[in-house]
Amino acid sequence: MTTTARETSLDVARGAGIILVVYGHVLRGVASSGLVPAGLPDTVFAWIDYVIYTFHMPLFFFLSGLHVCGSLRSAPHRFMGSKVRTIVYPYLLWSVLQGGVQIAMASHGTNHPFTLADLLAIGWRPFAQFWFLYALMLCMIGVWLLARRVPAFAQVPMPPRIRGVLMASAVLGLAVGAATQWGILSTTLMNWPFFVAGVVASRALPGWLERHSHPVACAVTAAVFVAAVVLAHGLGGATSVWAVPAAFAGIALMLQFAYRYASSPARAGWLAAVGWASMPIYLMHIVVMGGVRIVLMRAGVGSLATHLALGTLAGVAVPMAVYLIALRTGAARVAGFPSWPGRGAVVRPQAA
Repeated sequence: MTTTARETSLDVARGAGIILVVYGHVLRGVASSGLVPAGLPDTVFAWIDYVIYTFHMPLFFFLSGLHVCGSLRSAPHRFMGSKVRTIVYPYLLWSVLQGGVQIAMASHGTNHPFTLADLLAIGWRPFAQFWFLYALMLCMIGVWLLARRVPAFAQVPMPPRIRGVLMASAVLGLAVGAATQWGILSTTLMNWPFFVAGVVASRALPGWLERHSHPVACAVTAAVFVAAVVLAHGLGGATSVWAVPAAFAGIALMLQFAYRYASSPARAGWLAAVGWASMPIYLMHIVVMGGVRIVLMRAGVGSLATHLALGTLAGVAVPMAVYLIALRTGAARVAGFPSWPGRGAVVRPQAA
């Protein structure tokens, strides 16, 4: 697999993943607003929600881990600075912006009350979708500290000893995260295995996708995913330790489908573009879809299908439009957005 083909397939996976993130949040939003008709079985929506939430955020932790060793090799002294610019800065900026909007709109139909105290606590208690950026930064700090202590960390190929240490840390992190209730720290530990998997699998992934993305392999992965989801559903929540096998199977299935879809550049272009814009979409989609829901409800639109379709479409399209305008006006960096591929130094979107 060429580097371009590899990156296209990863961008397609990001694109599909971020659409699932937006759709999942729209689905929960309409359910919280009482827009699901009484005649529809709750179990259908519960299963859709469960399936999406088993793997859509683990996918982004995995994708974020893929480029870590490359970044540490190419610019080790700038690694943390770049993460502050691409993760911490957008986290702070958009937490303040969205928090301000939520406070202002508290009396206009928002589902979750938000106060100034919540906004002032973003240094240790992220809210809404911003938990991912906070947890991702903690993961980046973890690998940076390890790389400083063990210079061989970023070697190619990764030494077996380092690989073993990382895998052991993933198991330990999962165990501690599942057994504790330390807020964002426990959440980070629960997602650390997916990030570590991306770091460890970085070199092997292209070859694995070439060998295992044929229809039979995809069908086998899909069967494993379904079985793992059914098993996990009977034992715990979508983000519990029981759902970890389903998460890994879902990640593998998404990457297989992305690889197959990316084999036709003309067909995959739009989804790859959505993947390039995954950070702006992730940062803005909650405010956008919330605004769409409020407008539709005030207009008397109660159709579930309309809310799901327009909420998801706007949650993806509006942030993409804002992103393109920011790129064209030179405001992308100020807004905390990544560069568009091919425009100067490429900064890969890290979010969902």
